[in-house]
Amino acid sequence: MRHLQYTAKSHHLQWNMKQLSQICSKLYHDYCPDSLKHRRNRKLSKVSDESLLVLLLLQDELGIKSQRHFYRICQLFPCERLLERSSFDRRARQLIRQELNNQISQDTIAIMDSFPLPLCQPVRNHRAKIFNGIADIGYNASKYLWFYGFKVHMLVTLSGYILNYVVTPASVHDIRVVDDLLENCR
Repeated sequence: MRHLQYTAKSHHLQWNMKQLSQICSKLYHDYCPDSLKHRRNRKLSKVSDESLLVLLLLQDELGIKSQRHFYRICQLFPCERLLERSSFDRRARQLIRQELNNQISQDTIAIMDSFPLPLCQPVRNHRAKIFNGIADIGYNASKYLWFYGFKVHMLVTLSGYILNYVVTPASVHDIRVVDDLLENCR
């Protein structure tokens, strides 16, 4: 019974793939930059750029958020010529970002990152009394080190202009302060 349900939906999928393929081919030839279309060894690739765009649009149409999950679904289809997952991800990012980087000026993109502001050496993390109740212990992943103190979260343009910053206790993750950072920024 489940097989019948699947075949009923597969006709819809075939129609969508054919239509998506025509649309992607036209968009690729009209809007893709020449540096990407005429790159070295493009003809040796297993999957064409147009087919990769079709797969990405299909992923969006099916509502699949994770590219890893979508790649696993693609492995179920009987196509021998699918890329490895890392190549699939890299080429997908390259196709999408190439045009975006050309259209967006550097000051319309902002980068959010944080850095630690330790108040003492790691040996004294649990004995420190300075800023007791305000500061706490957090983890610096780049140095594989626990520290006691604060964390500075910054929103910076690509040209180096600081748009906004927030100082929080060390244990606060970057995602928790996004709304505060974006509050007064255009």
